[in-house]
Amino acid sequence: MRVRAPAPKLMAALVGGRAAFRGTTLLVNIALLAAWGSAGYSEYAQAMGAATFLTPLASIGIEKCALKLIPRVRHTGPLLVGIYVALAGALLLVALAVLAAVLFFRQDGPGPPAALAGLYAIFLGGNQVLVGLCRAVGRPGRDVANHLVLAAALACWTGVAVLYAAPMVFLALCVATLAVLNAVLLAGLRPRFGGLRRRTLVRAAVGTSLLMAVPDVVGGLSTSLLFLALSVSGADAESSGLYMAFVASSTFLNAFGYLLRIVQPDVSRALHQRDLTGVHDRLARWLRLLMLTGTPYLLVVLGAALLSLRPLGGVGVVILYAACVPIIFAMGSANYLMENATPEALAATATGAAISLVAVGALAFLVVPWAGALGAVAVLAAGELVHAAAVLRWLGPRRALSHQPIPGV
Repeated sequence: MRVRAPAPKLMAALVGGRAAFRGTTLLVNIALLAAWGSAGYSEYAQAMGAATFLTPLASIGIEKCALKLIPRVRHTGPLLVGIYVALAGALLLVALAVLAAVLFFRQDGPGPPAALAGLYAIFLGGNQVLVGLCRAVGRPGRDVANHLVLAAALACWTGVAVLYAAPMVFLALCVATLAVLNAVLLAGLRPRFGGLRRRTLVRAAVGTSLLMAVPDVVGGLSTSLLFLALSVSGADAESSGLYMAFVASSTFLNAFGYLLRIVQPDVSRALHQRDLTGVHDRLARWLRLLMLTGTPYLLVVLGAALLSLRPLGGVGVVILYAACVPIIFAMGSANYLMENATPEALAATATGAAISLVAVGALAFLVVPWAGALGAVAVLAAGELVHAAAVLRWLGPRRALSHQPIPGV
């Protein structure tokens, strides 16, 4: 199964489709707040905010694994597609069970809107899995069409909600739209489920998905730990500045991540070789340079921030975060290379991410009490350096990032 690297026009179309959907989502929330008022909008916002974690739960790992493995195989691609669809279906069943429980136990409370918001989040996560599968099998145009339709539907349902509807109706219309789009995408993929009978293939797909999800899960948990440390240390007032920094960076990080997903099939095939010693050596030098320069750099920028940026409040936190972005992007790129290489390299970077979470947890309650939100940003960057150190230690014995066949493929 051959998948060509996206041409510049196709790349622009893919990014444009996703940007249209994200931009429409932002405008929709502004319009709903203006139409419903703070009281009417708050229930909707609480339900949607609480359900946000379900979207990456349904998509992170599965999508990345599919974009890694499917472009490498010749005969088992449709079987892998079937396995990934089955995994997404299992998550959907879990969401339906949670929906039923919420509706049963909270019939007169906020259960129904919360359940619909959760179902919307799960359907959105499944939608990202399906468009990722479309790109993996060489049909990226469906990704563009999907997001343009989503953007148009959101705009239409917002108009209805502003004029007539309550939050429940708006959410129901959004869920129905995603359900239809997912059904169309699924029908176009035509998955074969015979691969579920091949245990080695299922283990490879599921195990790779779980490992590829670790760095993203660690990122979310690290963020939560930092906010918890601020709360425990009595610096709740600085949480707004930290949140502002994360919101300001999310647009660029999400765009960067999506670009990496677009080119991932081509990168995966390029790494699917028998001897990548040169890649190993360059990666080791890259991480060594990151450690040698990143550690003193982080200490210097944190010291400068504590001396000059503290009076600026939230703006100072954003400035410090921007100064730490090179460290975050450098380790993110190294992690991307490792997780698309051999199974051993993927396990190593996942383990390194888990170790970095332990480091963030320990440093957060040591640094944040006296450095506040500025210290929280520095701890986040320090976690990336710990991740780099763990991967560099694994690379130390001169392990080759060479190709090893996937069992059963």
